[in-house]
Amino acid sequence: MKAHWFAAPLAAAIYPWLLALYHGAAKAVERGDGSGAWLGAALALAAALAMPAIAFGAALRLGRIAEPSPAELAARRTALLAVAAPPMFTLTGVVALLAGHPDWDRGFLLLVWSALALRIASADRTPRRQAASAAGAPSAGWRKAHGVGAVLALLFLAFHFSNHLVGLVGPEAHKAVMDVLRVAYRSPFVEPLLVGVFAFMIVTGLRLAWRWSARPMDAARTLQVAGGVFLTWAVISHLNAVLYLARVHFGIDTDWGFAIGAPTGMLLDPWNIRLLPYYLGGVFFVVVHAFCGLRIVMLAHHAPRANADRVLAGGIVFAALLATTIILAMCGLRLHFA
Repeated sequence: MKAHWFAAPLAAAIYPWLLALYHGAAKAVERGDGSGAWLGAALALAAALAMPAIAFGAALRLGRIAEPSPAELAARRTALLAVAAPPMFTLTGVVALLAGHPDWDRGFLLLVWSALALRIASADRTPRRQAASAAGAPSAGWRKAHGVGAVLALLFLAFHFSNHLVGLVGPEAHKAVMDVLRVAYRSPFVEPLLVGVFAFMIVTGLRLAWRWSARPMDAARTLQVAGGVFLTWAVISHLNAVLYLARVHFGIDTDWGFAIGAPTGMLLDPWNIRLLPYYLGGVFFVVVHAFCGLRIVMLAHHAPRANADRVLAGGIVFAALLATTIILAMCGLRLHFA
């Protein structure tokens, strides 16, 4: 039994508690407790953000195994799932809130990750020489269908993210743009179509992720699958929050204030702080996942691998910049024009 098999479930299990630790330090900053409180808050938030990265590192290492044992395959898939700890924590928090037990989310997830670690520990450790070949690559039809759905989803998300960038000017500017865009995407025809597209992406994406995760994966493939798993949970969480929590349960508008957890905001509220890694990872993985797909298309059309890898690297940088900019806007950064 190897320690790195359990790095991902351990990281995912302690992720919510690091956010709680951040909140305690942030409250100390608010009270004016000095530079030590600022340092504690920064370190706790950085540690929380590092947990999905640790899970990805474990998935990357486990993905290189050509003939994994059942234990190694379970550890690989658990690591890919653990990358999605931020949206899983957000979704679990909303479900716990709706169930009337808002304090149960951390404990429930601790049980989930403990059960997955136990599954790894109890699985057979004998390598299965035929496991990867028996799994087979996902069919071209499923991959093409997923790609077509991705194009439709990205058309909407391009406008959605652009609207969030307008938040750098202020909530009023964001609302003005949102009101115009909603004429289209909240129409009786377009909104059900969008929900259907994202549901289709989840179903096809999970099938592809399951098949690919049984085979040896290089860094690009691991990034693509991990990003897809993250986005699956993020989409489910987002649809639940918008379509049920806001519209049905609270009966409120899903405007800028709802997105950032106004009036407290994300940085000083013990529940809302989970939104920061969730949004940050969501924007990042949407862009990176798309560039991973573009890389595959380039390789299929006989583009030099070096060029395809450069395009992906550029996409990763662009994704990080876009995600950071949107998060800064949601945390209060404003651009003032003379």
